[in-house]
Amino acid sequence: MREEPVPHDATIVVRGGPDTAEKLVAHAERVRRAFVLDGQPVLGISVFAALDDLGPASVDGILSAKLATYRVVHLASLRALAGAGFAVLPTFGWPHMTVVLGGLDQVGALLATLGPARVNPHYGEMVRRRRG
Repeated sequence: MREEPVPHDATIVVRGGPDTAEKLVAHAERVRRAFVLDGQPVLGISVFAALDDLGPASVDGILSAKLATYRVVHLASLRALAGAGFAVLPTFGWPHMTVVLGGLDQVGALLATLGPARVNPHYGEMVRRRRG
């Protein structure tokens, strides 16, 4: 986990898709096998949080640089996720986050909260990266 505050409730969470209940279960199980939080295995789903209006941590920046290989994506507000009972934690490299599930019985609620898949307008774009 990163040591930073959880983003504000207006933050948009972006996940590459399309997602199904089966896919979310498989991803949550993979996280549970690999990671521990407070001494317990954690069920989690990877997302990116649009933390800025412009730049690499904006919705547009995430769609073009992080998720350009996904034809469709899911967009949900942090407010909707919190309202459905999910914690979102800052993990790995910024702006990555993990949506924490209390159990696999929450997968249906998470899928509903993520909403329908939407076309990624940046699908297939080549992102040129600077070499250091």
